[in-house]
Formats: sequence, C-alpha cells, structure tokens
Amino acid sequence: MRWSLHPIRPVLLACLLALPAGATPTKASSAAAPLSAAEREALSDGEIVSRPVRLSTDGGEYVGGVSYQVVRASPEQVLAALQDVGSLPSALPQTKAARLVDSSGNRARVELVQGGKMIEAKYTVYIERVSGRDELKFWMDRSREHDIEDVWGFFRVQPFGKGRTLLTVGAMLDLGPGLARMLFQDRIQGMILRAPRKIRDYVEPRALARN
Repeated sequence: MRWSLHPIRPVLLACLLALPAGATPTKASSAAAPLSAAEREALSDGEIVSRPVRLSTDGGEYVGGVSYQVVRASPEQVLAALQDVGSLPSALPQTKAARLVDSSGNRARVELVQGGKMIEAKYTVYIERVSGRDELKFWMDRSREHDIEDVWGFFRVQPFGKGRTLLTVGAMLDLGPGLARMLFQDRIQGMILRAPRKIRDYVEPRALARN
C-alpha cells in the first residue's frame, strides 16, 4: 500500500518547520527556522525548546508544534528506541499500549492506545524510516478504527557534539469536532510538545548503561 498524502499535509509541514515559537503560519516555507544562539545554549543546558503551532484549515483544527531536546545517546540509539514497538509505551507520552499490526521494508503499521484517566484514544499509524536520512515519519491509517480525526509528524536526529544527539519531534493532531476538542486540546498540545523529554528520559539511562 502506497502512502497517499492528505492534500494539506505538505503545506502544513513546511509551515511547521519554518515557524518561530508561537507564530501562526500564513504561507509555506521550505526553510526551517534555525535555532537561535539562546535556544542552542538552552538545549546544551538540558532544557527543552518548543515552538507551539495551531492551524485552522478546511481539513480540520490541528494543534501541536515542533520541540527539540538534547539526548546523551547516539542518533542510532534514539532511532532504535523509536522503531522498537515494545519501547513505545515507555518512550512516548501517555501511551498505554502499542501493537505491531504489520511491517514491510522500512515501514511498520502500529496500533496505539493513548490518553489518561479522562480520555483515551486508539488509532493506527504508519511509521516509516526516511531513506537516506536519520528521520522517521508517521501518519494515521484511516482504514482502521480511529478515535481521533488525524495525526502526522516526524522524529529527526542529528549529532550534537560528542556522544549527544539533537532530537527534533514535530507533530500535528486533530481531535475532531466535539466536546473532547474543547476540553482537552490544550492538554494534548502540551503532551505533544513534551514528547522529546519523555523520549530522552527513556533512552538516556539505557544508552549510558551500555557505554
């Protein structure tokens, strides 16, 4: 099965990568906004850097953004954890269960159950290793049961000095119309933006133990 892009996603992804913190996109840009000197210093000190995004389109109401975190592990170790379905409940925020549906080549289909005490959602995503790049992209499989309207994004890793990796997580989610959007949209956006820290806290101890 080939990935058929939702028609709005390439435009939204370009906007997502190009935004400064807190901005609202008005047009697409192919160039990612570079990290400032202050942001790089914050990352070196162990802080997380986040750029929240909200998008209203004809296709839906999306929340999410891009977040950065330095991880004391190699890029390969970070990606390995994210490609291990068994690790996802521990590595991703508010993830109660992850089940491999099937896989082929560099693409896997994974069923996720996420949420807290008041709200829970089950849906299935494709996770694909981008050929020739240290990046995973994901998008929802609409052919299977899904309790949210849409989700898509990426994980990217880059060396950040000796023995460290800059992890970038970009994600946009549409809860769909109704009470859940009104009550939980802000909380879910916060969860998305904190994802790199959760991944760091899972990967770092295991990577350091192997060194």
